[in-house]
Parts: sequence; C-alpha cells; structure tokens
Amino acid sequence: MAARNYKYSSQRTGASNSASEKVVQLSKALSWLLRHAVLKEGLQFQSDGYVFVEDVLNHHSFANKYTVDDIHECVAKNEKKRFGLKTDEQTGKEMIRAHQGHSLEEANVEMKQITNPNQFPVVLHGTYMKHWPSISTKGLSKMNRTHIHFAPGMPTQNGVISGMRASAQLYIYIDMEKALKDGLTFFVSSNNVILSPGNEDGYIPPCYFRLVQNRQGQNLPVTAQSFQKTATDS
Repeated sequence: MAARNYKYSSQRTGASNSASEKVVQLSKALSWLLRHAVLKEGLQFQSDGYVFVEDVLNHHSFANKYTVDDIHECVAKNEKKRFGLKTDEQTGKEMIRAHQGHSLEEANVEMKQITNPNQFPVVLHGTYMKHWPSISTKGLSKMNRTHIHFAPGMPTQNGVISGMRASAQLYIYIDMEKALKDGLTFFVSSNNVILSPGNEDGYIPPCYFRLVQNRQGQNLPVTAQSFQKTATDS
C-alpha cells in the first residue's frame, strides 16, 4: 500500500513539474514575441504595446500548444509581473503586452517620468563582473532595447519585483540628482521598473555612477579616466 501511495505521489509531482515548465516556456515565448518580434511576425499591436490574445494563440509558436487559460496562469504567476492584460474597448477582446524590455521603438508602454530625485532614493542596475571592464569606461548601454533597466532597490527588498536578475554579481547605483540635472530622463513602469533611454548615444556614462559594489559589499573604483574616455567617445 505504501508503494502505491509513493507512486501516486510521484505522479502528482511529475505532473506539477510539467505544468510549471509549461508556464516557464510560455513566459519565454511571450517575452520574445511581445518585446522583440511583433512587427517581424506581422501581428497587429496598439501604440501602448498591447496585442490581441487570440492573435498570439494563432501564431505558429503558440498554436495547439497553449490556451487562454495558460496565458492567464502565466500572467498571474509571473513573479516579476512582466505582462499585463486588458479588454479592448472597441472589440471587447482580450489583449496582452509586456510591461518593458522592448526593442521596438514603436511600443509606447505605460510609464511615468521621474522628475524628483527624492522620489526614488535608490536606483540601481544589476549586472555581471564580466561586463565591468566595458561598463567602467563606456557606461551602461541600452544595447538593442529601448531603455536601460534599473530597480528601486535590491531584489530581496519589499516592493522590488523586477528590474534586474537575482543572480546579478555587480550593483551600480545611479546619482539621480546629478543625472536629472544634466538632462538624462528616467521613467517608472507599471510594475515599478525604472527605465532610461540614456544619452543621445544610448548610454549612461560612469560619471553618473554614485556607487558600484559587488555581491560581497566591496566597492569598485570608478576612475576619472573613465569619465574622460566617455566624454571623448561621445
């Protein structure tokens, strides 16, 4: 009897793991489509980044693999609140979007501009040690996205659900007062991620780094030469 119960428990665990993996794979597929591939894949989207759910499910990467309920579960269970749902007023159909992370300039996701540096006392970017040699001289780059991403605190703090990976090895704190004074723009998204397009070249130079620390709390130096190189590059 004990063996039978163990077998039943193992089957339930296997089913649970399979369901969790399905949600993870759906989240990755949605991130790819909604952030980067909407235009290339020929989907209709609104200026605020919303796409019809039925169009997503009819796409070859989703058809016969996922359902509306799967999408609802994915949105509800995503700890970083990457996605949002709404009902289109004209058609009554459900729509979905990614809150940030787009490489599409046309996607105008809901954001509020930050004008008071005291509104967010902590603005930090998480990255990895291997990127520091480049960041320390050139600054933070938006790369192929529309914005550089920041968090309003460490991932373990209350209210911080997104903005950087929990596995980050290096934390770069931004001097918001100096950055805003010099004309850099920052926004906060609906899931509390702080975003900036950077300067005209898509960078936030090292002169706006207030503090740089590794996971052990050790400070990394940002030299005056870094500022000079950045100024020369621009």
